[in-house]
Amino acid sequence: MKNKDKLLYVSAAVLAAGSVAGVKTTNVKAAEVKQADVNANSKLDLNKADKIAQTQIKQDTTSVQKTQDQLKQDQTAKTQAESAKTEAQNTLLAKENIVSNAQTKLNQAKQELTQTQAQNKDLHAQYDTTTENAVDMAQEAEKKLDQKVNDLSGQVQNAQNKQTDLLGQRTNVEGEIKTNTETLTNVNEQLNKARAEQTEAQNHFDAVQKDYVPIQNEYNAKKSAADKAAQDLKQNETDLAQSQKQLADLQTKNNDLAKTVNNTQGQLDNANKDLANTKTDMNQSQAKLNDVQKQNSDVNGKLTSAITKRDQAKSTLDSQSENQTKIVITPEFNKAFHKWMDIHDLNHVTLTSENKAEMVKELGDLSKQEAEMNHFESNAKDKEHKIDMMHLTYEDRLEANKFGINLVNQIRTQMGKKPVKLTVGSLKYANDVAKYYEADYPTSNFGIDSVNHDTKAIDKALVENGVKPGMGGEASSYGTYYDSDLDGRFGSFSIKNMDDLKHEIYNAVTGWMFNYEQEEWLHASIVTSMNMWDNTNYKNHNEEDPTYFGFAIMANAPHEENGAMAGDFSIGLETIVDNTIPGNPLSHPIDYNKFNVKDVISTDNSDSSQAGQVYASAQNEVNTLQGQKTDLDNQIKSLNDHITQSQTRVNDLTKTITDLSAKLANAKTEQGTVQGQIGQVSKHVDELKAAQPALIQANDNTVNALADYEQTHATVLNDYNNAKSQLEQANNKLQSATKANDEAEKVLNQNKAKLAHINQELDAVKAQLADLTTKLSDAKSSQTSAKANLEKAQADYDNYVNTHKDLIDSIAKSDKELADKEEAVRVAQADYDKASQEYKAAKKEADKLANKVKDLDQSIAKSQETIKLLNNRIASNTQIIENNKQVHAQAAKLAARKAFDAQINKALDNVVYGTKTISQHTAKAATVKPAVSTKNTKHALPQTGANDKLSLFAALAGLSLSSIGLGSLVLDKKRRRN
Repeated sequence: MKNKDKLLYVSAAVLAAGSVAGVKTTNVKAAEVKQADVNANSKLDLNKADKIAQTQIKQDTTSVQKTQDQLKQDQTAKTQAESAKTEAQNTLLAKENIVSNAQTKLNQAKQELTQTQAQNKDLHAQYDTTTENAVDMAQEAEKKLDQKVNDLSGQVQNAQNKQTDLLGQRTNVEGEIKTNTETLTNVNEQLNKARAEQTEAQNHFDAVQKDYVPIQNEYNAKKSAADKAAQDLKQNETDLAQSQKQLADLQTKNNDLAKTVNNTQGQLDNANKDLANTKTDMNQSQAKLNDVQKQNSDVNGKLTSAITKRDQAKSTLDSQSENQTKIVITPEFNKAFHKWMDIHDLNHVTLTSENKAEMVKELGDLSKQEAEMNHFESNAKDKEHKIDMMHLTYEDRLEANKFGINLVNQIRTQMGKKPVKLTVGSLKYANDVAKYYEADYPTSNFGIDSVNHDTKAIDKALVENGVKPGMGGEASSYGTYYDSDLDGRFGSFSIKNMDDLKHEIYNAVTGWMFNYEQEEWLHASIVTSMNMWDNTNYKNHNEEDPTYFGFAIMANAPHEENGAMAGDFSIGLETIVDNTIPGNPLSHPIDYNKFNVKDVISTDNSDSSQAGQVYASAQNEVNTLQGQKTDLDNQIKSLNDHITQSQTRVNDLTKTITDLSAKLANAKTEQGTVQGQIGQVSKHVDELKAAQPALIQANDNTVNALADYEQTHATVLNDYNNAKSQLEQANNKLQSATKANDEAEKVLNQNKAKLAHINQELDAVKAQLADLTTKLSDAKSSQTSAKANLEKAQADYDNYVNTHKDLIDSIAKSDKELADKEEAVRVAQADYDKASQEYKAAKKEADKLANKVKDLDQSIAKSQETIKLLNNRIASNTQIIENNKQVHAQAAKLAARKAFDAQINKALDNVVYGTKTISQHTAKAATVKPAVSTKNTKHALPQTGANDKLSLFAALAGLSLSSIGLGSLVLDKKRRRN
């Protein structure tokens, strides 16, 4: 067979193998390549769709969390509002009864008042008021006249006082006038003397002036020349001193400017250096901030997933615990408790005497809310389970322990702690503690009034159960299960069945956790294994050592106590932490042959227990991530603050550099100006110094010439100056005397006018006093008559009273009764008004709470619908991402197939086909040599014998194309399904 024929044979075999798969080879190749290209082009769109879906999931998850938080708040608020609503409705009913009773009392009081008023009116109608009215009128007349006499007496006294005062004033003014007259006489004498002396001085000056006039012009000219020369010399000296000072000031200023230039240049250099360093530091901080923000973004994503996981676990746990008695811990209490009691919490605050009040206020307010929110739910089956506190069976204690440990684990799970274990060993240990307590306190309240905790009993139970003494913890609660008088006639049991006992355990646990009344939360720390009872591993605080709890339930027989009969009981939470670790100084080895920890007693259904562990693990993860987020947020805040501060520093330095540059330029400019001024002033100083000798000589010459002239005419000049001085003194003396005379006349005239005014007032007062005296006399006469009238009227009234004593007593009694009835009506009206106001307030509060419950129902329904819609959208987007993952995987496969197809197609391109078309449905039309059998073409291999290598290649190529056809068919089916 020729090579060409062999190649044709191979082509036919390959195509035959491909056609058996039912797909045309060339068509398969083209379809696969096209599909691969399409997937490559849409890859970016798929990635974008993934990002959009992931972003939406993240946003919806956050929204779900916020809505769930709001839903929880609304549900809690609704519970509180419904409770308050019931209480308000009860209060409203009570207030309504109070209003009704108050209305009845008011009506009765008004009725009694009406009757009393009628009786009182009849009695008063029998009484004759004539004599009594006469007494009243006489008393009123006497009272008015007494007042009139008193008023007139006062007015007379005032007028007399004023007259005395005016007489004293007149005497004083008359004395002053006498003194003023004498003063004026003396002043006139001084004035006449001054006038004579002035006339004499003027005459003398006129005579001397005749000799002075001829030499006056010459003398004035010489004196003016001397004054000018002295002034010129003084001015030059002043200018020289000022210029020298100006020069010194300019030189000092020049030195200061030189220092300013040097200092400013140094400051400018330092500011530029600081600016460069600050920008470098800011760039480094920005780089670190970018890194921390990236870490924060990663943690945020993990935290969102962790919260979703936590909430799903919580929802699962809640759904599995629907029929259990619950203790709900709010996030607010959880956060505050960790803050104060969890020494490993990132926000932990160490308790001190200074911040204790803050802790008590925060935990106290939240604990009160928790206590009011959590309530025990009774169980009908437990009520049928009768128990005897003095003879509890093992089964009784076991059931009570399961219930109590379940409550404890509910709290621990919600607070991020692992559930504790109730084992056969921890139950036996708790029962032993109860047994030894009962032995130590057969007739008292288990040491509550003295030691609080029986360490002797606890240590004895520890040793018997293989634990080192002193290593057991305990939280206890006390009460009485039986109370009676000493005779036992009124005895009653408060714990009669398992429901009663579980109720006491519930109260004990909530009392430990929410002890706001005693402001104490150390017992809560025992329940949660925090603070001094921390159970975290000492090497790894993210792990907890195995912790075993049990409830010790103890009771003693009824006995006499405080004057009555009582049966005491106590509930103790007994705790042991297994921290047996080599090298741990706090480790206390446990003898496991005595303390059975292998046989764990289930306190809940397995699904719920497992769900609790899953929730606790998820909560721990949330707590850890929240701590990391808080730390990263703090770093981001610190870095942002630092960058802000650095930017502020950059801005300040930039401004400083600008200011310093301007200051430096100004200083240099000013320095040049000052140096120019120094040259000018120096030149001026030299000029002033040069002019000084000539000015001194000129001054000396004029002074000498004036002195010579004065010496020649000394007599005339001296006489003139003396006469001038005497005349000036005489003029001054005359002026002073004239002024004194005017002042004395003015004072005298003022006092004369004052005396005339006083005399006028005295005349008026005398007339007033005479009139008032006459009126007073008339009033006293009328007063005497009024007193007589009053005595007669009083006698008539007394006679009437004596003859009508019974009637008057009846009226007084009736008046008192009427006052009492009026007071009763006033009190009843006030009580009714108060009751009505309280009723209206109670009704308003009840309506308000009813509306609040209605609003909360709407809000809850809206939140539930929102959560449902968001969860559906999260599921849809999650499905989109999963579908896109399959599309990505398919695209990768198609890309690989494209490369493989290219290799096969390259090989096929080298094959020479026959002239006839190959059928899609059969290989019979292919150009195949007769030597090949066509009975079983699906499995037949070419048999040439001439070229084994060529035969092997044909076989492999046929099988490859066959697999390609089958694979493409499968992919097509998958694409159709998707």
